[in-house]
Parts: sequence; structure tokens; C-alpha cells
Amino acid sequence: MNAENKRKDGARPLRVEGEMTVYQAAALKETLLTALDQCTELDIDLSAVSEIDTAGVQLLIAAKKAAQAAHKELRLSGHSVAVLEAFELLDVGGWFGDPLVISSPAASHS
Repeated sequence: MNAENKRKDGARPLRVEGEMTVYQAAALKETLLTALDQCTELDIDLSAVSEIDTAGVQLLIAAKKAAQAAHKELRLSGHSVAVLEAFELLDVGGWFGDPLVISSPAASHS
């Protein structure tokens, strides 16, 4: 994961790279919650997620719930094909409330 300084809009960007699976769950949870503790708005960029399983989706749900409980904003952006497929399979895309942009298959393979 790659956390950067706050953007001009005040949100802190966090880019998740690679796999979001049960094998990375403990480290990912710590990183997500630490990033959330350090800001009032967190924008998680999922464009570089190559694989995600139910543990990864559960981490995102838990982070969203933690943000809501702390009256903070957490946004998901740049959903990779793997994330979009998992969200569709589990029917959770709408729960997060973030726009899901579906790119053309040709664009995702270039």
C-alpha cells in the first residue's frame, strides 16, 4: 500500500497494490485502520488490486463501518477489474455508495 500526503480537497489518498486476500488480511487491516485514524477523509484507490477475495471485501466493509462510526469519510475509487468482479459476485457495490466505473475490456488489457 502506498499512502500519500493529503490532497488539495483534504482527503488522504491510499493506493492498494497487489492482492487483497486472506493472506494479507492482518497487514491490510492494520494499514487501513491506521490510515483512517490519521485523517478525516480517506480515498482508497483500488486500481492496482490484482486479486481480491471475501476477506479483502470484508476488510473494506469493516473500514467503511469504522469510518462511519468515527464520523469520517471513506471513499473507494479506481476499482480494478478484480474488485468490480468481486463486488458484482457478492452484490456489495451499492453498499459502499461509491461510483463504479466500468472500463472497456480492451482498455483493461493494454
